[in-house]
Amino acid sequence: MKIIFITRESKEMPAVRVRCYGFARYLNKAGIETEIFSFADNLGAKSGKEEGQMSRLDKLLYNLKAFKYLKSKDTVLVLQRCNYHSLAPLLLNLLFKRKLILDLDDWEARENIEYHFNKIPKSIAYVAMSFIARRSCLCIGASKFLVNFLSRYNKNSIYLPTGVDTEIFKPKKLMIEKTDLVLSWIGTIHRRDNVENLCFLIDCFMILSQKNSGIKLEIIGAGIYDQEVKQYIAQVNSNLIKINGWIAPEQIPGYLDNIDIGVMPLTQNTKFNLAKSPTRMFEYMSMEKPFIASCLGEAQRVIIDGQNGMLAITQDDFVEKLQILIKDKKLRQTMGKKARKTVLEKYSLEKISNDLLTSVRGI
Repeated sequence: MKIIFITRESKEMPAVRVRCYGFARYLNKAGIETEIFSFADNLGAKSGKEEGQMSRLDKLLYNLKAFKYLKSKDTVLVLQRCNYHSLAPLLLNLLFKRKLILDLDDWEARENIEYHFNKIPKSIAYVAMSFIARRSCLCIGASKFLVNFLSRYNKNSIYLPTGVDTEIFKPKKLMIEKTDLVLSWIGTIHRRDNVENLCFLIDCFMILSQKNSGIKLEIIGAGIYDQEVKQYIAQVNSNLIKINGWIAPEQIPGYLDNIDIGVMPLTQNTKFNLAKSPTRMFEYMSMEKPFIASCLGEAQRVIIDGQNGMLAITQDDFVEKLQILIKDKKLRQTMGKKARKTVLEKYSLEKISNDLLTSVRGI
């Protein structure tokens, strides 16, 4: 058996690193030949915030190139996410009966689905996801929300969170004397709700900075709306908040070694947030960092509040729990160790890949 993982994004994107390159590496070790086919890396398509620069014709032409290449490969096709790059593998499935696996770790459709004649969804992405799910021999959801969605169209649907490579994301125990305590957020800023979440975090930090000296907030990421975040930081006029662009994936473990608390507020109860498998959360936890997240979606299934991390809802909740972590170094250390233990037991890339291997061998 040979498997080709198909993604539209570059290997720099977190989900691609884990759900394509990471999964492929472990399947290779188990004797299954694998290949990654990226529209960005193999064909030169735009990725990330630059994807919006492509026209519909550009996307169609990339699919034709992909179809031509993949047609010669008698393999199982793993479609990572459902977007414009879905056309080529779907045609191969329809025309040549190539086995197809659908792997979703994102909600690609509209938030509120409207219908024609109360039956036909107006969202093309929703129609595509449900149709491809029906055609697939296996569906994979990175969250319980996505598994529930996929199960409506395909009974052979399994739960595989994104997880983390615990050998790469492993604390180095660096003996560096620190003078500042760093709160950290890493992610993309491609959506307006990213801006809302970061402004919420900045507001929480400004309250905390009035109570505590020697604390900093670092925002690592970039995207379509990063200028709006920078403007908000300028508005609050604090030199304790830094926003930096992307850092290379191989540099992230080293960066996380030197921060103190990870933060992930989600202020919107949306399908998108419910569907996400929080890659960064697993990375912080694997690095033995205490992590505080909104009590929403996958985070509330992974984190046991007060033990391996913290959950919060309102601004007051976040401020109160961050204040506890800021003041209690021993609690940060204990919580970080429990966080890594949780990841090792349930969310390591090796364990998740073994679960995938079992399912793949059964198709």
